Amino acid sequence: MTDKKKQIIYFIVLHIALFIMSMGAICSKLAGKEQFLSPKFILYYGLLLCILFVYAIIWQQVLKNLSLVVAYASKGVGIIYGMLWGVLIFKEEIKPNMIVGSVLVLIGVYIYIFSELREGKK
Repeated sequence: MTDKKKQIIYFIVLHIALFIMSMGAICSKLAGKEQFLSPKFILYYGLLLCILFVYAIIWQQVLKNLSLVVAYASKGVGIIYGMLWGVLIFKEEIKPNMIVGSVLVLIGVYIYIFSELREGKK
């Protein structure tokens, strides 16, 4: 497998990890709505800890194969997941300034990451 294909695969794995991490935010918000140490609170908090554990393992594997700068720049995509979960699960409203901000973050991530990949940096 070429180095370029390997980087693309790890880039996809990174985004899967970021998606998993966004699930942790859901559990965190749900736990915050429950009474402290109630069964639902413990369930949501336990799920959050499991998600964080899985994310940490995947994150370390990704960092072995991708540039730290590319990995951290990609974390901005979590904003999109947060907005998506806010609308779908918590019935929140997306405001125009949120969309503009998200688009700016994604443009920055896209420009930086693909310039790094084009230059062949690790």
